[in-house]
Amino acid sequence: MIVMEEIGKSYPGRDGAVEVLRGVNLHIRPGSYAALMGPSGSGKSTLMHILGCLDTPTSGRYLLDGQDVSGMSNAQLCRVRREKIGFVFQGYQLLPRLSALENVAFPLLLRGVSEERRMEEAKRALGRVGLGGRERHRPGELSGGQQQRVALARALCARPRLLLCDEPTGALDVDSRNDILDLLDSLHADGHTIVLITHDPFVASRAVQRYRVTQGAVKPVISAKTGTYPS
Repeated sequence: MIVMEEIGKSYPGRDGAVEVLRGVNLHIRPGSYAALMGPSGSGKSTLMHILGCLDTPTSGRYLLDGQDVSGMSNAQLCRVRREKIGFVFQGYQLLPRLSALENVAFPLLLRGVSEERRMEEAKRALGRVGLGGRERHRPGELSGGQQQRVALARALCARPRLLLCDEPTGALDVDSRNDILDLLDSLHADGHTIVLITHDPFVASRAVQRYRVTQGAVKPVISAKTGTYPS
């Protein structure tokens, strides 16, 4: 699903280029559940942007689902994001004036899917995350944990090849956090490919494969579940 080969990323600075990522090699198979963990300033966010096709590397090669996206234009990257990636963010990023059902269906609207099919798929996704019966509630009428479930349902609605979760539990209380992690476990068991970005070792421990991002480099960590290094 993900093949990164010698990925580097730098930005222009006052005294020359600032290197944020260097020599990143990462292989994640379809159906895997991987966590990338690291503190602020480690390069974790930059790596997430490249993984999600929100940015391109300065050097190296990135293949997503067998497609080289390293040098794509913004329009091409937008198409890849729309067709292959489901995003779940810490801040939910729901549209406040839309109902839960309309928020979940929104990505399909951008794809030009008919209203009947959009609503059908959105209801299915909300049921999958345990929010059947809450379709007409707006974000302000839902708890933080419920809003994150709506965000997860929205990501799942388009049936993406990759589910990319950026600090999805950071704004939640302990019970809501555990509910979301249980749901991610269930999605992984159903065959979804999940990449989780987090600074929290407890959250990362739920993944099968774990990697640490440190000073722009990515290193494997022994798996909490299998006792082996990621393959």
